[in-house]
Amino acid sequence: MASECDTCIPCHGSIEDIHGDINHSAEPGSGQVVIFPDNAHDSAGWTGDKPYFDVTVECNVCHASDLPAVHGQDCETCHPSPYDTLGQLWNKGCQQGGCHPFYHQDSSKAHLPFEDPYQGPGENDCDRCHLPYAGAVVQANCLNCHASYGVSDVSPPVTSANLLNEYVGPAKIDFSITDNGGKVGLGRTFYSLDSGPVIAAGKNLLVTAPGSHNLEFWSMDQSGNTEAAPTYATFNIVADTTPPTTSSDAQASYSEGAVVTLTATDASTLGVKNTYYRLNGGASYVGTRVTIPAVNGNYTLAYWSEDWSGNIEAENSVNFTVTVTPVNYGTLKLVWGDSDASGSPCGIDPDAQANWVVKNGTNTVATGAGICPDWSGVDSLVVPTSSTRYLIIINWWDSYNEDWEQTTFAVDVTVPGQEIRLSY
Repeated sequence: MASECDTCIPCHGSIEDIHGDINHSAEPGSGQVVIFPDNAHDSAGWTGDKPYFDVTVECNVCHASDLPAVHGQDCETCHPSPYDTLGQLWNKGCQQGGCHPFYHQDSSKAHLPFEDPYQGPGENDCDRCHLPYAGAVVQANCLNCHASYGVSDVSPPVTSANLLNEYVGPAKIDFSITDNGGKVGLGRTFYSLDSGPVIAAGKNLLVTAPGSHNLEFWSMDQSGNTEAAPTYATFNIVADTTPPTTSSDAQASYSEGAVVTLTATDASTLGVKNTYYRLNGGASYVGTRVTIPAVNGNYTLAYWSEDWSGNIEAENSVNFTVTVTPVNYGTLKLVWGDSDASGSPCGIDPDAQANWVVKNGTNTVATGAGICPDWSGVDSLVVPTSSTRYLIIINWWDSYNEDWEQTTFAVDVTVPGQEIRLSY
């Protein structure tokens, strides 16, 4: 193992840079890696006064000394030329460029069938992995459901897909793998569409062209075992040229602010892709819940939706008024970095976006969101003065680490006309 690490380090950097303070100095099995830190494993675990636990596994659960074998003897599928996919200097991490941009992203969906919130510890399927009443995970329990790499694995995987005979608009086909007697399989799925080239599919495939299609698909597991024969299927896509229809529950007038809900429907198989809105001709946002501030005035809400075929609904609009009982107000000024001085963050980070919730005690008094390319990075929220402290929770996208981060503030708004600048 030492000689292989010596070979890896010139490209990947030191092991401490990759896995932090983890001991990789000995043979596999001597150290552990946290794959789910506290509160990050699925939605399982105990709530209230019951703690969550880290989930740690030994290195050789995923890694063996023969890395090509662990990855199904097939490096080229993911790494035709890894260096060319980076787009920038390598940050010494696995999740960059053509490497592993996501990990365990389907864990919640995969584990949901085994959770029962109406049963307690010792009674539900969570105990397949978790120790009853403790929450800790015995590493060997992972293999109760998951097939594992091993030199003795000689059985090929079995691939299934949720194919329909006919789709209206684009067809999204999800693949799943079982291996070694029906366990959840770890491997790679390939397909050939309409007798075209063989392509690595990942978890799903999106087909947009109208007409009849034929699809062949199969998988290779971590040990390099490949299904003996591809699964052959046919399906038809009917062109979708009809845009969605969106409605609102807006009323003619409101007192002390309001929330308007947008509801969109579409006749296509995949349905609505996104619903958009803007208030008083301002920036456009994605969402179906519009929070109207508690500020006197006349408001115009414009809204529309888009489906997966790219059909965009004509803009709808509704007018209403908001009447507020006179009260003293202050302003919470939410600022992405120093956007109030340097300008919109979209020029530097086109993926910049954030959403926030403002609470006063147990009451939610404001929600909102900002997203590039039409976002200034500065959002001012008018709130009434209060003897109760305000809690501001901001979730923002960290493009560098490709993850959502959260910043919280607790502030007092007690002086009329007060402006509080909060930078995140």
